Amino acid sequence: MLQSIRGTAGSWVVKILFILLIVSFGFWGMGPLTGGVGGGVAEIGDVKITPQELDREYRSEIRRLRQIVGPELTDEQARQFGLVDRALEQIIQRTLLSLAAKDQGLRVGDAAVAREASTFPAFRNGLGQFDPNVMRAVLAENGLTEQAFVEQMRSDIARSTLVGGITGGTAGSKTLAESLFRYRQEQRVFDVVTIPNAAMAEPANPDDAAVAQYHQDKAVRYTAPEYRTLQVATLTADALAGGIEVSDEDVRAAYDNRAAEFVTPERRSIVQAVFADKAAAEKALAALNGGRTVEQVAKDAGLEAVTLEDSTKDALPPELADPVFSAAAGTNVGPVESAFGFHVLTVKDVKVGGTRTYDEVKEELRAELRRERALDQVFQASTKLDDALAGGASLEEAAGQVGAKVTTLERVDNQGNGPDGKPLPAAAQLGATLAPVLENGFSLKSGENSGVKEGEANSYYAVQVGMVEPAQLRPLDQVKAQVIADWKAEQRSVAAKAKADEIVAKLKEGADPAATAAGLKGALFARTQPLLRNAGRNAPVPRASWRSCSPRSPTPSLPVRRRTAMSWPSWCRWSPSIPPRTRPRWRRSAPRRPRPWPATWPASTWPPFAPAMA
Repeated sequence: MLQSIRGTAGSWVVKILFILLIVSFGFWGMGPLTGGVGGGVAEIGDVKITPQELDREYRSEIRRLRQIVGPELTDEQARQFGLVDRALEQIIQRTLLSLAAKDQGLRVGDAAVAREASTFPAFRNGLGQFDPNVMRAVLAENGLTEQAFVEQMRSDIARSTLVGGITGGTAGSKTLAESLFRYRQEQRVFDVVTIPNAAMAEPANPDDAAVAQYHQDKAVRYTAPEYRTLQVATLTADALAGGIEVSDEDVRAAYDNRAAEFVTPERRSIVQAVFADKAAAEKALAALNGGRTVEQVAKDAGLEAVTLEDSTKDALPPELADPVFSAAAGTNVGPVESAFGFHVLTVKDVKVGGTRTYDEVKEELRAELRRERALDQVFQASTKLDDALAGGASLEEAAGQVGAKVTTLERVDNQGNGPDGKPLPAAAQLGATLAPVLENGFSLKSGENSGVKEGEANSYYAVQVGMVEPAQLRPLDQVKAQVIADWKAEQRSVAAKAKADEIVAKLKEGADPAATAAGLKGALFARTQPLLRNAGRNAPVPRASWRSCSPRSPTPSLPVRRRTAMSWPSWCRWSPSIPPRTRPRWRRSAPRRPRPWPATWPASTWPPFAPAMA
């Protein structure tokens, strides 16, 4: 093949094609391989949005979303969520508002920017005051220069001013607000008659033909899931750590290298007030020595006392560090002059520091070193395990070569349960690895293995599928008792529905609901407290009743189920609506909580209604 290519490349036809290609490059040149990345990703008027701006906005959105969903959010998932498009849209919206503010002649001065920046809690020092040095450090940590931050703040203030001018004077329609208020705050009282399935007479046992037919009609209910036998090899750092030896010399070296970790600095808590002049500070100190507190003398001077809890010496301004840490607990100190003024303070508490000795921490260090080495070894072992499996070794053989633990799950379903419906004890041993093991194990064919996969907490696993038992209908003789019980329950439900329809017909003719319920064994009657439309899922009547019920007009019977409980509310009506008691306030308020179910209806009977509350 290579010889053929070389022979063809030497022909005159190929040479002519190469000459034409070179001439074309000479005329038109080679475009940039970046496909225009060096330019803007969007253009609004004369403003171009650069890829760097989009990347910063995108990274900011990822950080915000990770605070909500957790740090495991990946870039690929973020792109699937549309974060790139969202970041671009936000930049475009801000740019449009900034251009509109510029067109309107809005200009933001340095004083307004400084005033706004001083309100940021992140820019305050240990004394609770705005500190330019702290601001610069925070900006540097976030990849911003002071100039870039100032310009960003200037644009933000201009946009806020523009939007506030547009929305500040608007007001919603009073008619619409009052209509919504009446709709949301209207209350209704419902009469409810319920016929529980349990109130119906137990039907006679069905004949064998009916049982067999029901077994076939409800085959899905009695079908056993697919079962598989899975072999799982697991490699964990904890398992390998037990066989790793760490010498005393290594432990001592680690202690010396990490000596600073074992030093607990002395900490002190103080409460202070900062005065503008020395005379006022000396007067305050005299008051402190006379028995008054810092809070009291600060209040007398129109100042605010500041408490600093558990501060180290390094965390205090240099002028305060020595006086504070040389004073005993309960001592008044001052006046001490600093760049902020004259400090007068009281040392509230002293927490003595210390150093943990080598003997105190050597076993702790030994365990850490053992685990660190185990982490290195577990990765190397996972690579060897993967190579062995790829080379055709069985899971047991490959696991034996690297010391991996092998767990066998006999006849397990895709939920980790055995044929008896209970979790397999062996499955519980896998812990958090069980879910991915089952997912991989049920995606393979018999005899296949998954290869090595990374699990939780620096662990690795591999799955090999053995026996596969397809899902199949359980024989009737194994589930006959359950089939008969289900058939009887269904017959009771049908009877309760028929009885409920009879009661609906009577009530439509004018019968009293309470008297009708009293005439039927097991039927229940209750009148609710006044309810709001948004009473929630715990409301005692289905939400559909608000649409279908009218005064003295019964609803059709409605089935309501919860767990094994089942009942048929046969009828409900609502009293004339109760208007809201107060005029609407032009603000959004929390909805009223629904009142509890009436005590006249046993608490055990109303939970079945919960799933029907939409």
